[in-house]
Amino acid sequence: MEVVYPRLSFDLDRDAFVVWLRWVSLERPPSPEAPPSQGIRVELQLNRNAVLGPTIAYRRELEPAPRLYRVPRSRCAEVLRVAARRGVLDVQLIIHGSIANAPYAALYHVRDDDAELTELPGTPLLQVQPSTPGDRWHVAGQANLRVQLELVERKRLRVLA
Repeated sequence: MEVVYPRLSFDLDRDAFVVWLRWVSLERPPSPEAPPSQGIRVELQLNRNAVLGPTIAYRRELEPAPRLYRVPRSRCAEVLRVAARRGVLDVQLIIHGSIANAPYAALYHVRDDDAELTELPGTPLLQVQPSTPGDRWHVAGQANLRVQLELVERKRLRVLA
């Protein structure tokens, strides 16, 4: 039996991973701490290498609108080049939140040449929304995905005068 993974084609010059965070719960339960201190800690790992985070986004920053975090291109490219040797990439999105059912995170693969991102349509590559609290006030969740990695490298021509 052969295991077949989905294929991910990644252009190191133009592509990026973007993590989208928001609160989905409209409840406002009382908290043992001040509500402004509630937040999400998010981390993105590629082949067990942290490429984003742990980053903390507070609830007060996420309530008006979702937040987008672009994974640093140089760190991501470094990890992807090494992963391309094996041809397999393990992607792991991890979140920790402070109220059950409140945090939501999604990972997108975008091609945008560093354009300013305001919203992300379509289906994410990964998404996490913990629904069972570990205790009364804290939740954690993670999503994992293994893909066959194919790097796209464009040839650059240099004009010699």
